[in-house]
Amino acid sequence: MTCRAARKILYPAPERAPERPDTAKARAHVRECAACRAYFAAAEHWSALLREKAGREEAPAHLVDEVAGGIERKHARRRRPWRKIAVAAVAAAVLAAAWVGYRVPSERFFRALCEDHAHYLDAQSQVRSSDPSALEAWFRERVGFSLRVPTFESGELAGGRLCFLRQRKAALVFYRKNGKPVSLFATDARGLTLGALERAEIDGVALRRGSFQGYTVAAFEMRGVLYALVSDLRESELLQWASAAQVKSRGY
Repeated sequence: MTCRAARKILYPAPERAPERPDTAKARAHVRECAACRAYFAAAEHWSALLREKAGREEAPAHLVDEVAGGIERKHARRRRPWRKIAVAAVAAAVLAAAWVGYRVPSERFFRALCEDHAHYLDAQSQVRSSDPSALEAWFRERVGFSLRVPTFESGELAGGRLCFLRQRKAALVFYRKNGKPVSLFATDARGLTLGALERAEIDGVALRRGSFQGYTVAAFEMRGVLYALVSDLRESELLQWASAAQVKSRGY
């Protein structure tokens, strides 16, 4: 088996590679190949650095593939083992820096959502309506994308307003549940990653959750639009709302 084939099968780490018909052969190759052992050692070193600096969230698959492909292309042009190790280390460092740069702005964005929620606790609406269709039409003319305004049996829809979050245009919809304000933000998902939040699952529906400044954020993406509910409700209640909103958005 060639180095390239073994690395493709076992990347990013031999011990975590899924079991396939050729996985055992790839591991055997690595045990006998000093260059491949150095390659994976360098990758593990920079993975540890990445986990320390950016948390446990894995880099997007397309970013991993792009960097791994770059490593292999450079390896094909260089034969000396120390050059291969250096290329792997530099490429992994680029991956770490790129992922930190990709994640940190998104985390700041979710913090900004909480700040905006706290600013509009009195639901200072630009359009007051309990009709989701009317709110959807009003926002469509102002944000440049179509969004779903869900309704909830246990909550009251109060209205909405246009807001700007870290130079992003967003729709802000106001709800109340048991007397407490709940904000639903919707914005173009480009340039943002839900990977800045932790994974969660409610009734089989995959979501993302986070806590900032005493508020919980429950978020998901649908058709290129990022939706995020923010409130100081119990997290389980907010996640139930986010799960219901995602299910309703699928049929929009």
